[in-house]
Amino acid sequence: MAANLAPRAGWRAWMLGGVGLLAVLLALYVVAARRDAQLLRADPDAPIADAGLKRAAVAAGRGVFAANCASCHGADGRGGRGVPNLTDHDWLYGTGAVGEIEQTVAYGIRSHDPKGWNLAVMPAYGTIKPSPAHQIDPLSPGDIADVIAFLDRARGQPVSDDGAVQRGQAIYAGRGGCYDCHGGDARGDPAIGAPNLLDHVWLYGDGGDASVFQSIALGRRGVMPGFLGRLSALKLRQVALYVRSLSETPKETP
Repeated sequence: MAANLAPRAGWRAWMLGGVGLLAVLLALYVVAARRDAQLLRADPDAPIADAGLKRAAVAAGRGVFAANCASCHGADGRGGRGVPNLTDHDWLYGTGAVGEIEQTVAYGIRSHDPKGWNLAVMPAYGTIKPSPAHQIDPLSPGDIADVIAFLDRARGQPVSDDGAVQRGQAIYAGRGGCYDCHGGDARGDPAIGAPNLLDHVWLYGDGGDASVFQSIALGRRGVMPGFLGRLSALKLRQVALYVRSLSETPKETP
């Protein structure tokens, strides 16, 4: 009789163990679901008081970034030619707020989505028709060189030709229309994605005269796809928090 009961007792123990494990997994799932819901309900730009919630969201966002963003921005987020460095504390589109990053990831840049960033397109001034959408006159190579001389002087670099600086300033503020996007002070406009021309952050090239000449002559209109529909609302929030975390490390002193 005892021999017959032993297998049944073992079976019951196995069943109870399985039920216990299932209960633990279910409890963990409920906790995770509650945290996910809390993350989505929160203001994306408000500090997250729950340190554990923030760590979990950033860790999940790292995986989302690796699967969807690293192919362009690099595994470390430092980007490359024409792809922004996400770790350098400089934001081309917006101010780096989590909500803005989330919107950028969702709708893209020049992705033909009306909710994306579509305003700032650098004309190709060295071509016959610099802009397909606006009436803009082309600039000669000499004109472009003068604009570069003006920008060099504005950045504090030595420029011996005062005449070139003056001509470049007139082109910048006049027929070139550069001020319309980059501002009268050439410090850009993050509300539309126009870069600051006086700092030392360059999306294309090294900021030398040759690379700046190429940007002015050939134009720039980089594209970032929108991920709305490919990423859930939760993953969009997580990857935005992760991207923001990349620039939260202290700046290196020169």
